Amino acid sequence: MTVYPIQASFTRGEIAPALHGRVDIEHYRLGLAKCENFYVLKQGGIRRRSGTVFVAEVKDSADKTMLFPFAFNETQAYAVEHGDAYCRFYALTGQVQSGGSPYEIVSPFALADIGSIDYTQSADVLYMAHGSYHPRELRRASETSWSFAEFDFQDGPYLEENTTSTTLTPAETGHITPLMTNNTAPSGTVSSSNGSGNAYLMFNRDKATAVQLETTASGWLKYQFAASAQKIADAYWLVSPKDTSVDFFTQWEFQGSNDGTNWVTLDSRDKESGWSFSEARYFEFENNNGYEYYRIKFSGGGGADALSTGMGELAIHQKASDQTPFNLTASAVTGINNDTGFQASDVGRLIHLLGSDGKWRWAEITERTSTTVVKIRMHGHALPDTSPIVVWALGAWCDQAGWPHNVGFYQERLAFGRTDTQPRTAWLSKSLDFDNFGQSEPVEASDGMSITMTGGKLNAIAFIEESVDLAIGTNGSMRTLGPAATTEAFSSTNVQQRQQTTVGSASIKPVTIGNNLIYPGFHKSSLREFAYSFEANGYLSPELTVLSSHAFKAGISFMAYQQFPESLIWCGLADGTLVATTYEKDQQVVGVTRHKIACGAAGDGVVESAVTVPVETGDRLWMIVKRTINGVTKRYVEYLADPFDGNAVDEGVFFDSSVTVTGSSMTSITGAGHLEGETVGILADGVDIGDATVSSGSFTLPGSVSADKVTYGLRYESYAKTLRAPQSGNRDGTALGRRMRIVSVALDLMETVYIKAGTVKKQFEYLFRQTTESLGSVPQQQSGVQKLSAEDNWGNGGVAVVRTDKGYPATIRALIAGIEGEP
Repeated sequence: MTVYPIQASFTRGEIAPALHGRVDIEHYRLGLAKCENFYVLKQGGIRRRSGTVFVAEVKDSADKTMLFPFAFNETQAYAVEHGDAYCRFYALTGQVQSGGSPYEIVSPFALADIGSIDYTQSADVLYMAHGSYHPRELRRASETSWSFAEFDFQDGPYLEENTTSTTLTPAETGHITPLMTNNTAPSGTVSSSNGSGNAYLMFNRDKATAVQLETTASGWLKYQFAASAQKIADAYWLVSPKDTSVDFFTQWEFQGSNDGTNWVTLDSRDKESGWSFSEARYFEFENNNGYEYYRIKFSGGGGADALSTGMGELAIHQKASDQTPFNLTASAVTGINNDTGFQASDVGRLIHLLGSDGKWRWAEITERTSTTVVKIRMHGHALPDTSPIVVWALGAWCDQAGWPHNVGFYQERLAFGRTDTQPRTAWLSKSLDFDNFGQSEPVEASDGMSITMTGGKLNAIAFIEESVDLAIGTNGSMRTLGPAATTEAFSSTNVQQRQQTTVGSASIKPVTIGNNLIYPGFHKSSLREFAYSFEANGYLSPELTVLSSHAFKAGISFMAYQQFPESLIWCGLADGTLVATTYEKDQQVVGVTRHKIACGAAGDGVVESAVTVPVETGDRLWMIVKRTINGVTKRYVEYLADPFDGNAVDEGVFFDSSVTVTGSSMTSITGAGHLEGETVGILADGVDIGDATVSSGSFTLPGSVSADKVTYGLRYESYAKTLRAPQSGNRDGTALGRRMRIVSVALDLMETVYIKAGTVKKQFEYLFRQTTESLGSVPQQQSGVQKLSAEDNWGNGGVAVVRTDKGYPATIRALIAGIEGEP
């Protein structure tokens, strides 16, 4: 008796040999025993993958280089080749050129370190983190104008506050004015609209004063630098009067001038009422211009009778970049860099300083003089005085304490994670202020955050990735950082971290699909899905690829996600092969297939790096492939050609490391040196005409063929094998263990030009032509069911095989095998 079971879906892809006897589960009838160089369609069929397109050799094929994605939009998206201290760029289908040569910039990263770089992007800036380097920004101004810059982080983050007896004493304060002893001493000139001889008291560093500036509600206070000097101000504070002898003002403009006549308003305030006695209020503004004069022009003062207006103090901060660095002297080395004192590598490090007025300031070390003396510039606001500072904290990021290993975004904040000394800490910037990690007094919702993971399994952070919450992967668990109260926005006043699962991750950048995070398990031999479960009221991380665990046995090295058109998660393995997982959660599609990039005579190519960047037709997978060509190691930058989707046959690409050449009646091809000595397959005007060997960078089209369009490259085989048939017409149980054979194979095809199908013993060709067509004409694309007889042995278990290595497309929607079996 012959039966004709149909396999109408292949959505599980290639399933592990350990499951080849599980005919009782639904996954069995949706899987394959083997699937190479086909991938699973979301609709259930399998399609022959397109070939790769050769673009260029890397700068030095002796070096293992990496690719990084840089995507501003689908027309301004780049794959960045990062080698030993350099970067080159690829856009759309080619390499970016400048003056006829590859455009290249110098990179700060050494060859040995590029594989450990983490990255994230916002607009035209790629943020890059590595535990041994100051974080960098890769910025694009135009296609041929790129640059690296150190990430200029401000006001943090910091280590824990000093608890030792060591004090830090500043030689200066960062005030733009000296401590004035009268209106003209020690330098500069202080004046006010009422002509007071005591106007200088506003600059004498004594808050316990009440300085009358005007006998009406409006007026001004001015300071002029000596010798026509110009200095840059960017902040100030005002202290209200100590008593009722004068009344404060409530609105003002802070202004600068270079002639005392024409004034530029740098900051303005209104409705600053409700002052208490000797209250200080702090104000900051952006300014990059120096001025000879500064003044505060006020109104709304003098109380109800508007007769006496004044304040207690005005302190103006000189912009840090405009300051002359001054000494900061430690009383001992205790508490500084593990009691070793200041080091040369501390240059550039930040310091948090608590002034005698109870307000935190921050400074940057510009020079190291000794283990106890450094020079600094003050940022933000000036110190109130030069008294020893008892409470202070060193910056968390530096050569001594380490640099962040991880970087990402979450809720309009830039996040960093893990240093060598704080492996379980994550830092988030202020909201919409990516380089500022400062914290206000009192705390504001937009403040920066420093959060150390506590509770549960505590391991070093492996990655941080934005999802519904900020997902934090560690080697021993998955954790989240998000709002404590879900009804309110995430902020520094509404934050909670917690362990979600005890299934850890490898230190490999994951991919985000919708609200789900797909990450490699700690042992790099599986993919896991980190997703929120309403039933569990938390996150779960089940193994996504448990049915195909064998496919990842070599170990995952990197991941890339090709969202459109087929939602493919590409995993590069340690053996250089690729695994593609078709993932469509809503349709319960998780189809794993294996892919080997052709190398030619030397075997399979080794894919060492791959990224996806968007183009107008979808997401393009770029890769670096290592091959042995003519006995020499070569590394090529290539991309996976767009999937064949019913186009003209000659538009498909089904060779690896391929090149397409156009001309008129070409009989030979030159410029093929990248495949020197290799046998290449040839598609000429849409017809696979056979093979030729490249010699001296050229080859002749076989069969005396001439063509206007030629695509050539390395052949690769697409191969699929079904599982053993679970039924063969018997009525008393499974067919497993019984003799059976296939007598026919029918394929439901779509846009297929060539395929071989049959049994393990023998396959027959399908090459679709009309009877009126000549052998040299372009074959037809076939959609529909095609059937032929098969030759099989009784002991093959009803296994069917499909394969092709021709330069043609093939898509299989369903497979129907005619099976005879013993009763």
